Amino acid sequence: MFQFLHPSWLWAAVAVAVPIAIHLWNKRPPQTVLVGSIRWLQASQSQKLSRLQLSEPWLLLFRCLLLVVLALVLAQPFYKRQITAQPERHAYLHPAMLQENYLPQIAKTVDSLAQNGWRIHLLTPGFPNLPVNPETSITTFQADASATDTTNAWALLRVLNRSLPAHAQAWVFSTDLLRHHRGEFPALAPNMTWVPVSVPQTNVWLQEAFYTTSGQLRLQFGKSNGQEVTFLERKVPKPVPGQILTLPEFPSVRFSQNATLDSLTLQGGARNSIPVTTAPLRVLVRFDQARQADVRYLKAALQTALNYRGAAVDLTVSSAPQAMPTAAPHWVFWLTDEPLAPFLASFPETSLKTLQDAPTSARIQKSESWLQIPGLAQPVSLHQRVPAPVNPAAAVLWQDGFGQPMLTQEQAARHTQYRFYSRFHPAWNALVDNGHFPELLLRLLFPENTAWKTLYDARTLPAAVEIPRAFSGSFLEMKPKTEEVLDLKPWLVALAALLLALERWLAGRRGNQLSTLK
Repeated sequence: MFQFLHPSWLWAAVAVAVPIAIHLWNKRPPQTVLVGSIRWLQASQSQKLSRLQLSEPWLLLFRCLLLVVLALVLAQPFYKRQITAQPERHAYLHPAMLQENYLPQIAKTVDSLAQNGWRIHLLTPGFPNLPVNPETSITTFQADASATDTTNAWALLRVLNRSLPAHAQAWVFSTDLLRHHRGEFPALAPNMTWVPVSVPQTNVWLQEAFYTTSGQLRLQFGKSNGQEVTFLERKVPKPVPGQILTLPEFPSVRFSQNATLDSLTLQGGARNSIPVTTAPLRVLVRFDQARQADVRYLKAALQTALNYRGAAVDLTVSSAPQAMPTAAPHWVFWLTDEPLAPFLASFPETSLKTLQDAPTSARIQKSESWLQIPGLAQPVSLHQRVPAPVNPAAAVLWQDGFGQPMLTQEQAARHTQYRFYSRFHPAWNALVDNGHFPELLLRLLFPENTAWKTLYDARTLPAAVEIPRAFSGSFLEMKPKTEEVLDLKPWLVALAALLLALERWLAGRRGNQLSTLK
């Protein structure tokens, strides 16, 4: 099917009228006949004939064709036709598929795909190509099974859904582990096949460790299999440097001692290392006279939380203004309208976490709402609050029933600042009377290390999501139709050059003939 990119230029073809008019009105010069004498010529009446006469038809034809071709060149014609497209065929491997516990299950299939013309890619950003061919097997790229990978297959499948051509065919090989498929199951395109590969496994890792008030070392182990994750704690006397701790049901642990931090290294399982702080956690509660009732509630909840944990903690409660503490605190509850900046300036080299409540100078808003706190099934009544300024840099941890921030977190270089837009008092909210109040404070003081969710979690996908597709090595050949576009402009330019050469040749030949007649 012929089409034009700029069809309006076809009107330029009417320029053929110019050479036609010139040729029709062109008069041939009179021919002179040489005679010896006019004596014997009889006189006759002179008649002048005037008529349109077509001369040099071939020259006229070439000139008209040249103008028509130039008009077509300006209109930019092209020819479009339907052809059978060669389908693109790709296989994408999650990086974990290259580990020695997964690769043997898919090696023959991937090598067979490569021999049938499939391109093999890693399921990572950019989808780099793996040079697998009949001479190079996928086993060449085998990785150590102990290497951890946090690639989220769901996120990359969404990218493939948008970027993969409609006529392409893709197979995606991935694990069936929950940690490699975070978020919602994406809607796969019809030309994509997801192949989850299952390898039953159990992971054990060191989650955290700290010294108790009695000087013992408390270790927390994480253990995960295909169905669940559990955390178990063990207490041991403080080890000596280099000692190997042997615990029933768990791999051995090596203890190392340094000047400021001790460390533990798991000798089996995940083989991860974690630090152990030697100094106790120092918590300072600074309050003023207007918050004497508030501090009683806060102090009781803190003592309950710290006693439950059993870690070595130094809790100090002081009214403002008082002398600065001799040792820099790790946590400061700033329940006073006293400026916080001078206090922070006294400890420029220390990483501090501070929490400030609603200042007295702020406008108090009566609110019959509730606190929305993650992890609490029942909402907590909210009676009073202060407005929260708009701060895009602050992360919202708690909200009220209208979605307004109640507890925010803002991170600086050496300072993590929490702001609570209410008070720790029953007149402001029911938080202090809630049995989960100590637990919430414990989360702030000792935030959970959630790296295990992407590194060591061995839980598998739910059965409703994991639908393995059996593959036998036979592949569906897709033959979609696509359009082939042929640009005719280069051919027309060549034709115009040929017509111009012929026109110039005929014009030169005619000029030579006229010169001969003269």
